[in-house]
Amino acid sequence: MTTIKDDAAFTPLLARLRDAALAYPEAVEEFPWGDRVAKVRGKIFVFLNTHEGKLRVTAKLPQSGEAALMLPFAEPTGYNLGKSGWVTARFGPKDRVPEAMLLEWIEESYRAVAPKRALRALDDAAPELREKGAVAKKGIPAKTTLAKQGIPAKKKAPAPRAQLARKRG
Repeated sequence: MTTIKDDAAFTPLLARLRDAALAYPEAVEEFPWGDRVAKVRGKIFVFLNTHEGKLRVTAKLPQSGEAALMLPFAEPTGYNLGKSGWVTARFGPKDRVPEAMLLEWIEESYRAVAPKRALRALDDAAPELREKGAVAKKGIPAKTTLAKQGIPAKKKAPAPRAQLARKRG
């Protein structure tokens, strides 16, 4: 992986996201395929990388994936992972990065992948982890957070004509 000057702009943010991911019970860091990933019990729950001047965060989002894909910086993950609910967000060096939302994504992804024992440990430790910033604060809708940060949502794609005809008829 080539590192360029712009990658350094993301170093503090990347370190915070990495630290938050590794604060989850049984989470470990590995580097398969040259990518930084956080795993729980051998299963990846988040990819955290910089590449060609862009920050890339990939997470499994079974609950919020559809809404996430409406954001201008998000897209389904390649290699057919998008079909399984994986979403990739890319940010350039001048883009505003919604850190709180990414922390929510990391938690959702961890909860989607982690075994029950690790989830019990997380739920038992949640107040302490929230104080450390590893578990995102609940109750703040992603759209509200993004609007406050000046990030517009993607416009929803128009419904196919067949769906419109069903609604009318």
